[in-house]
Amino acid sequence: MTIEAYISNLKSKPAHIRQQIAFWSSFGVTVVIFLFWLASVTGVTGSATSTVAQAVDRAGSPAQSITASVGSLFGDIKDIFFAPKKITYSSIEVRPGK
Repeated sequence: MTIEAYISNLKSKPAHIRQQIAFWSSFGVTVVIFLFWLASVTGVTGSATSTVAQAVDRAGSPAQSITASVGSLFGDIKDIFFAPKKITYSSIEVRPGK
C-alpha cells in the first residue's frame, strides 16, 4: 500500500478516527525524537562532567586564574612591542631554479 492510497483511505474514515490516527502518529514521532535527544544528552553528559571537573581542578581559585591571565597578557604585550619573536631556521635548502 502506497502513502497516497493510505491517505485516501484515511480521508474516507470518520473524523474521530482521523483525529485518533493523527494524535498517535504525532505522539510516536515525538517519542522517537525525545529518545534520540535523551540518548545524545546522556552520551555527552557522562564525559563532559568529568572534563569540566578536571578543568575546574586545574584552574584553582578564581584569583589564581585572573592573576595568571593578567600576567600572561602583560607578557604578550611586552613581547609585541619590545621583543618581537624571531623566526630561526635550522637548515636552509637551496634548489636550482627552472
